[in-house]
Amino acid sequence: MSYLIIAAFVLAAALLIGYKRYWPVNVKRISPDEAAGHPVIDVRDWQEANHLPLNGAVHIPCGYLPRRAGEYGGQEVYIAAATAVERNFAVRLLKKYGIQVKGFICMNETC
Repeated sequence: MSYLIIAAFVLAAALLIGYKRYWPVNVKRISPDEAAGHPVIDVRDWQEANHLPLNGAVHIPCGYLPRRAGEYGGQEVYIAAATAVERNFAVRLLKKYGIQVKGFICMNETC
């Protein structure tokens, strides 16, 4: 019986992680020109963002979003991401803090 409970818990945890990272979010892909005049948060890792910088974007990697989410509370922002996993995770995390993501800029071909 205890194996069944543990298996159910592991399955639930796997489904939750899979949902947060891999289930697609409903956010429109835009070009960098369309985001002009709006706040853009670059959620890529430090190395990727330094290799291909996005002018006018504030660089906040996914791991730092909870610390700095208060700066954008209630605003509509755009994000720049390198992968679909990064995009999905960042959009869900920002929505958790009351920040509405209007669109994303794909900085790689894998978005």
